[in-house]
Amino acid sequence: MSGLDGVRTLNSQQPSSEVAEEPPPPPPAQEPETPEPEKPAEKPTEEEWKESYDEMITPDKPAKPKKKRHWGAIIITVIVILILVVWTLMSPSVMTQVGDEYTKYGQFSSLGNYTGYRDIWAGNMTWGVSISGPQEGGVGENLLYRVLITKVYESPGNWFFRGTSIDVKNISFFDSEGVFFGSSDLTSGEDGFGVMSFVHLNFTQAGSYDLHVYVKFLVYEIMRIGYMPLETVQVTPGVDIETIVIT
Repeated sequence: MSGLDGVRTLNSQQPSSEVAEEPPPPPPAQEPETPEPEKPAEKPTEEEWKESYDEMITPDKPAKPKKKRHWGAIIITVIVILILVVWTLMSPSVMTQVGDEYTKYGQFSSLGNYTGYRDIWAGNMTWGVSISGPQEGGVGENLLYRVLITKVYESPGNWFFRGTSIDVKNISFFDSEGVFFGSSDLTSGEDGFGVMSFVHLNFTQAGSYDLHVYVKFLVYEIMRIGYMPLETVQVTPGVDIETIVIT
């Protein structure tokens, strides 16, 4: 289009002198990897098959820990039990409680008697001593005297104590001046009611003798298991007896 002045008017949109950049070409497509051919599965051997089958049928059980046997403790326990059994079997018999009958009647106490009470931690008991024998005799004659020790009464301290027994240690005859005349040479039980000791006396001179009897015995405490020595009992200065006349 031409203007009035002969100048050509151009279009307002002029071509740009900049060159447009082309986008980069896309990367080449990757070829798919060819998978390796699978190897055929190996067949299990006969032994492997048997082991697998046995495990399926009977699975392994966890092994139990072995218990330790304490032989030392077992041996010591057995020894202790044997000692207790022997100790109990060796215990003396409990002495019978007989009351005061044998300290009153002349058959057992024609020359004299004595009772003594003991109260200790193991219980309390009353012991009786009876002396019998001839009141007359001749010079050089062998005279036999009996000393009977009985349990008059007893009350043990508790259930574990069954009762007491005794072991005679000494039975001796003295006069008032301390002159020794004889002692027991034989001790034995008599009818289960006490312990009888026998004393033989031989007087060398005529006269009247006022004697007393010295008595000593060991008391045993018999328990439900075993026994033990309890105490020594002695009658001092002694049991006075009737006058013995020797002609």
